[in-house]
Amino acid sequence: MLDLFNPQTQRTLVIGHRGAEALAPENTWAAFRAGYEAGADVLEVDVQLTRDGEAIIYHDFTLWPKLRDPRWVRDLAWEELRELDVGQWFNPAFSGERIPRLADLLEWARDRVALQVDLKHGFVHPDNDVHPGEGARGFALEITALSLIEAAGMARQVVISSWDRVALARIRAQRPGIPLSVNLRERVPDPVGQVAPSGARWVTVYWPQIDRQSVAQLKSAGLLVNLANLFTGEYAEALGLGVNAVTAADPGAARRALAEGARAQEQERSPWTQACCGGGRDGESSDE
Repeated sequence: MLDLFNPQTQRTLVIGHRGAEALAPENTWAAFRAGYEAGADVLEVDVQLTRDGEAIIYHDFTLWPKLRDPRWVRDLAWEELRELDVGQWFNPAFSGERIPRLADLLEWARDRVALQVDLKHGFVHPDNDVHPGEGARGFALEITALSLIEAAGMARQVVISSWDRVALARIRAQRPGIPLSVNLRERVPDPVGQVAPSGARWVTVYWPQIDRQSVAQLKSAGLLVNLANLFTGEYAEALGLGVNAVTAADPGAARRALAEGARAQEQERSPWTQACCGGGRDGESSDE
């Protein structure tokens, strides 16, 4: 099983976005199975809390974008959410897909595939910010996710990500051995300085707001770099940045594009190419 704190691999990892959102309705069992079968090394999922504190896998804060239902997820109990059809909007063939719970996905993924759990803090209900059993304000989403991950024995096979860097720092303070990932949306002069306070092991950067120099800076600081926001035709080009992983809506297509790009790079470096073409591209000499 892939250790996300220290992955021992030289190849570019493929992370299935919301399972495999191009192949099946996002964040559903159908998407998880599709992503796994397509060869994803990691499945990325979005996690938030219901009104009664259940950690569920759902991206949007309201039901409107998919179901044309104006209610907020935070205001609904698990019993109200578990029967919703979250597959029909994507394609009638997926009718009957239900919202998964994080606990169930962790059990399924154990010894099968690694996960990226993206915490959707958003606009949380005040009642969901109470630490169970303490009666004081706490951090229910992080606590709940951590508890479930550890109970499932997946602490090294799950990377926790969030836009909330304070939340990541809180997690690190409690569980320094769990891999964390921070999002770096914009190109900045000091990417390492932006990331370091969170204690993250992984950094998600976005195409095309990233360059090889920034990736090199992050990697030289011991960070693992994941590239997101790509279209299939750009994966091979992304290889030139030297990232550790790419996030893909279709993991199989990304895997094929990366393989083709790697083969092209190898051909350019081969002794035959150097002797035939002088080391340049398209037969041009590189002696200029």
